[in-house]
Amino acid sequence: MQFKEFDAFPKVESGFVKRTGSGGILTLVVSAILCILVMGEIKDYMTLRNDYNFIVDPLVNHQLQINVDITLAMPCDALRIDLRDIADVQLGLSEMVEKIPTHFKVYSSVQAEKIRNAPLNVQKMIRAARRKEALDRASKGDADFKACRIVGSFEANKLSGNMHITSVGHGYPGAHGDHSVMNMTHSIHELSFGELYPAIVNPLDDSFELARSPFEAFQYFLVVVPTIYIDRSNKQLLTNQYSVSEYRRAFDEHQGIPGLFFKYDFEPMTLVISEESSMSFGHLLVRLAGLVGGYYVTAGMAHKVLSAIYYTIRPEQAPLRRHNV
Repeated sequence: MQFKEFDAFPKVESGFVKRTGSGGILTLVVSAILCILVMGEIKDYMTLRNDYNFIVDPLVNHQLQINVDITLAMPCDALRIDLRDIADVQLGLSEMVEKIPTHFKVYSSVQAEKIRNAPLNVQKMIRAARRKEALDRASKGDADFKACRIVGSFEANKLSGNMHITSVGHGYPGAHGDHSVMNMTHSIHELSFGELYPAIVNPLDDSFELARSPFEAFQYFLVVVPTIYIDRSNKQLLTNQYSVSEYRRAFDEHQGIPGLFFKYDFEPMTLVISEESSMSFGHLLVRLAGLVGGYYVTAGMAHKVLSAIYYTIRPEQAPLRRHNV
């Protein structure tokens, strides 16, 4: 065929090829090393990395949903929930959320800590958001309840604000609550901003604080960052995450307002966390081709050099050469 003239891979007849034991050993060693290196390259290709970018918040939302699920060691009729934002708009939340009489229990937060400390996996985050796990509600069958569980979601202005849970008669006009039942010991099961995703763990979820006196204030300072998660298949999750610092203060009567105070502020930037592979599939093929070809060529050259040195030192071991007459 005419294409033989273009053959860049000339063949060597098997009768002109000599196989040696050292060459066989080298082939096995090279093949084993190549397998390890190839598996490493494939692992790098399969490993995903998170790319972090900040953009100006593209969502023009005047309202934002806030989700709460908090248990306090006080009767429900001794508590009130309010919110006031920076525009001086005040919301009475006592009628917008559900107050459920219950017993105070402290649940283990081991699982939540494991989730918080685990490396971020965007795919798992998006899958968790799709799970609509129902929140446990306390039973109302017992009349001797000593605690109150506040559960609900409500709309508020997307402005800096202060949500607070206080004892009746403290901080607002009205009948003074009985000091004997005042106890700000609390457990936060859920506190999140935006659409409720019960399976996603937030910084304050499953946290617990024990009050040491009836007149004690717990202050939480939150910075809320709008966040967009994008996985490698381009699925998106729009949510909010926040950082928190806390402060507690005990005081005498008439020197302060006992309660829980959640002071939150919004960042004007949106954090975009996108999941990407460290290399494309084409890049992987190029790396594998260069790795396999280069390693075999390098090993073959090294074998020839070492053989030449060996036969120079010990010429009697050199193979006999045939000379054509």
